[in-house]
Amino acid sequence: MATENLTLSEAQLSACKPIHGEGGRAIRAFCPFHGSDKQRSLRVDVATGRFNCFACGAWGYTEEARERWETERKQQCPARHEVQPVRRPVPRSRLQKEPEPICPNLLKILLAFQEALSGSLGEEYLRRRGISLEIAERYGVGYAAGNTWPGRPWKWGRVVFPLTDPKGRIISMYGRAVGSNEKVPKQHRHDILSGSKGYFWGEALRCGEGPLFVCEGPFDALALAAAGCTRVTAILGVKGWRWEWARDVNEIVLALDGDRAGQEAWKQLAVGGRLRGKKVYVLPPETYGGYKDASEAWEAGALVIPQRDLSD
Repeated sequence: MATENLTLSEAQLSACKPIHGEGGRAIRAFCPFHGSDKQRSLRVDVATGRFNCFACGAWGYTEEARERWETERKQQCPARHEVQPVRRPVPRSRLQKEPEPICPNLLKILLAFQEALSGSLGEEYLRRRGISLEIAERYGVGYAAGNTWPGRPWKWGRVVFPLTDPKGRIISMYGRAVGSNEKVPKQHRHDILSGSKGYFWGEALRCGEGPLFVCEGPFDALALAAAGCTRVTAILGVKGWRWEWARDVNEIVLALDGDRAGQEAWKQLAVGGRLRGKKVYVLPPETYGGYKDASEAWEAGALVIPQRDLSD
C-alpha cells in the first residue's frame, strides 16, 4: 500500500480498539487501512492528530485535526468581502511584475517531496539543526532524495522549501543540500530553481495574527517558528522584499542577519516601512546571543525572542 496523506475518522478509530499509551500522548490501534487485527500498528499523536502505521506505512491526520486547522485558518484569514481600508491606486509603472510558477506541475513535485520527508536524511538533518518534524511539516518542508531534485542534484538529497506568494501559490522551490558545510562543497549547498521566486511561507503576509517576522533564509524562519514566532516569512536574501505584497501588514519585525549586509538592509527596510505608515521593529543583537543569525542561535540554544521593547 502506498503511503499518502489520509484522513482517519473518529468512527474508524473507535472500531479499531484504540488504547492510550506513552503517558497519554499517543493512541495505539489496529490499522483500518490494511486491515490489521493482530497488532496495534497504528499510532496517533494526541496533540497533533497525525497518525502513521508501522506495518503498511499509511499516514495522515485525523478528521478532527483537519477540521480544527480549517477553523483556525478561517479565523486567521478573514473573507475578502470584509471592509478593507481604501487605498490610492499605485501607478502600474511602480509595480513589480508578479512572479509566475516556473512549471505547471510544480505543486505535484512538492507534494511528493513533502511525503518523503518523514524518516529521511532530510528529517535527520533538520533535527541536527534543532528543527522538529512537526515544525517542518507545518510549514510545508519536504525532502528530495539523491538525484530527484529538478535543479542541481546532490548525492544525499536536499531539504526542500516551497517559495510562494501571499496567496499561497507556489512559485518555485529552494533546496539545501543535506550535510554539514564541511561535507558539502559550497557550489552544491544552495539551489533555487531558475525563474521567478517567491518567499518561504509567503502566505504569512496575508494570514496570521500579530507582527510579521521577516528574515533572510528559510532556516531562520523555522528557528523563529520553533521559538514561538508563528507568523514568519523568509525573503531569501536582503534584496528580495516586495512592498506591494505587504499592503495588509501593519507591524513588521526585522530579523535579518547580524552581518554588515543584513544591518544595512534592515535600515533601508525600516525607513521604507515607516514612510508607508507601518510600525517597524528590529530584533536587537542580543537576541542571537552572539551568533550570526536566528538559525545559528537556535541550533546553539541561544535564541531568545524579547516579548517587549523591540528596538525601533
